[in-house]
Amino acid sequence: MAGKAPKVRIVTFSLALFVLFYFMGYYMLNPILKTLHEEGLIPGKTEVEWRFNAGLIATILQGTGLVLSFVWGILADKIGRRQILFLLGITMGIGLLLVSTARSYTELLLYFVLFGLGYVGVGPVIYAFISDALPSQSRGKGYAAYYVSSVLAMILGLIVAGVLLQWRTAYLVSGLATFIFAVILFISSRGITIGYSEKKAEEVKKYSLREALPSLKKKTVLLILLMIIPWTIPWGMLSIWSIDYISTKWGVPTGTASLIIAAATASIALGHIIGGTLSDRLVSRGDTSGRAKISIIGVAVGYIAMLLMLIYPYPYGDTSISALFLPALLAVGGMMFTTFAYPNINSVLSDVIIPEHRGTIFAFYSVLNNLGWTLGPTVYTLLLSTFANTMGQIQAMTSAAVLIVSLWLIALLCWIGIYRSYPKEKL
Repeated sequence: MAGKAPKVRIVTFSLALFVLFYFMGYYMLNPILKTLHEEGLIPGKTEVEWRFNAGLIATILQGTGLVLSFVWGILADKIGRRQILFLLGITMGIGLLLVSTARSYTELLLYFVLFGLGYVGVGPVIYAFISDALPSQSRGKGYAAYYVSSVLAMILGLIVAGVLLQWRTAYLVSGLATFIFAVILFISSRGITIGYSEKKAEEVKKYSLREALPSLKKKTVLLILLMIIPWTIPWGMLSIWSIDYISTKWGVPTGTASLIIAAATASIALGHIIGGTLSDRLVSRGDTSGRAKISIIGVAVGYIAMLLMLIYPYPYGDTSISALFLPALLAVGGMMFTTFAYPNINSVLSDVIIPEHRGTIFAFYSVLNNLGWTLGPTVYTLLLSTFANTMGQIQAMTSAAVLIVSLWLIALLCWIGIYRSYPKEKL
């Protein structure tokens, strides 16, 4: 390959910061919604009306990205991941910068839609790009860097927009940083083309959607797509209702419940790192099924810990450290261990799909992944209302949460199937 080889560490670092700041742009919306309403940017004469208009921003923003996931995934395979990633990064940066200038609800909605052209939809492009930049035995850490950045972005977004900066300044910083790191990533990744990490850039065929779709028939791919909605519905529930669950069932203040979930959220970042690093080590030692092994262990241990936390006989209203320690530890362990599987899902997919088709297949995965996260909160409330007809509130909450988290057992069975199919289908 002509020219100076790109420094993969710089590329990975630039990508992590790029992901951090564009995700932060989304998560900053949460703590400023009421402020936007008070300033007249989100209209509504009643609580229900303004909250509906506020929710519409996030819904349209994510919906736009979800619909365009297939478009960006296919274009990434056809044109190149680096080019599409740069285009979407610049678009998101401009969208976030414009949000800081909004003077009406219409402008606010339009600017967030512009941001949404890349948000969500950029996911499959990044997944495929990581497989271009990093060889198979290093992809666990690469995908972990992506997921860790997205988790840290939630924490950083809440602090920056909710505490440290005025919201317009916060969006100015987020947009500018997204724009800058999109440029740095584009420059630092010069030379990384489709198939680069596998030294097959010269062998890549011209893209054909008809030739890409048969990859969906591979057993490993089917098992991942089959498990992804049951895998993400519990995550969607936990992301919205975990604080309410703990504060209501345990009888502790919302602030205390928030601290527990903050610790559990931090443990998710650690779980990504551990899961990706351990699986990379096993693969480097020649253990082809290492990624499946780490995922099976993580999901099994994480499910048991989360189940024990949900059914824990907590002494209602007791806020002492001695009472909180064990169930809080179970919540942290449940989220951390289960997360071991996340970077390995992407790594396994990239290992069984040829380089020129990964953006397309990752688009299918990305849509299902986001669909599960979206359905989670609603499925929980529907089950809760159903169970509440025959049992008390606390019991109904417990039953609904336990049933949803038990969907992870489907993911566990799929991972056992992947343990058998993956070594045979690995490129």
